[in-house]
Amino acid sequence: MRKLFIMTVLVVALACLSSAAGAQESSGLKGKTGFGYTNAGTPLGLKMWMADNMALDASVGFNTTGTQNFGVQLGADFVVANKYPVLLEFRPALGFDVGAATNLSVPIMLNIEYFVTKNLSLTAGSGALIFWQLSPASAFTFSHCVNTTSSLGVMYYF
Repeated sequence: MRKLFIMTVLVVALACLSSAAGAQESSGLKGKTGFGYTNAGTPLGLKMWMADNMALDASVGFNTTGTQNFGVQLGADFVVANKYPVLLEFRPALGFDVGAATNLSVPIMLNIEYFVTKNLSLTAGSGALIFWQLSPASAFTFSHCVNTTSSLGVMYYF
């Protein structure tokens, strides 16, 4: 588990250094706002590009298939590599959900966002998940999370 933690810290540091260097190509994303499906836990998402290499996103949703009833997630997407129409993004986030249990999560992801058209993108990714169950019993888990074709994100930009 210590090796996985060190690997996560190295990936975070590399992503931050790469995004600080700026985007290699201008993708014209600054000022765009997107709306769409983000993930199964918090499906309704909103993404706002603050610069060509950084976006803020938020997602909310109800889920009746598991123990979660309502969830919210806030994140930031930092462009690590830009070969528009394909972007590699580092995405740290903070999530909170309530239902049969109350949980706090921190997904740290590397996502690929592919712009099918100028206004439509698909997202898939993988990363680490730090998860705390706050109630009814306290528990801590460090695992992985994957967004693949079964939970492909879709965003439409205005």
